[in-house]
Amino acid sequence: QEIFTGKITNWQQVGGKKGAIIVINRSKGSGTRATFEDLVLRGKQAVKSQEQDSNGTVKKIVNSTPGTISYISFPYATDNNIQKLSIDHVYPTNKNIPDNKWKLWSYEHMYTKGKPNKATASFLKYMLSKKVQTGLIPKTGYLSVNQMHVKRDSHNKVTKLGK
Repeated sequence: QEIFTGKITNWQQVGGKKGAIIVINRSKGSGTRATFEDLVLRGKQAVKSQEQDSNGTVKKIVNSTPGTISYISFPYATDNNIQKLSIDHVYPTNKNIPDNKWKLWSYEHMYTKGKPNKATASFLKYMLSKKVQTGLIPKTGYLSVNQMHVKRDSHNKVTKLGK
């Protein structure tokens, strides 16, 4: 939080080599940024920084610019070129998300205006199908909602699911 609010500006302040910290934020309106602001910044103002609207672009900048820090959607951080940081000695892995050991996660959402029509209802059913939840979603690097052992409400309160 202190890096992303500008309180900490040099890697030496957090045990690294002397050098300026370069912050890259996701664009306003990004779901990744909204999750980060809710769970990390908690109402504090983000430091003015370069903003990027693409996980891929953020990853490319972090990979090629020494001293840079940012946040990206989980599947984009799967290669070994990016140094992943731990929080309270817990690392971001698919194993640590379902029980909320790794606390920086959110759901993807789908909304309809009113009751869905037949085609929309069919699509929603397909998205929750075994084919998508056990095939397509894990293939893209995300976790299926069916793998979660906890849920998070709109106030970021996490509770165990009764499975």
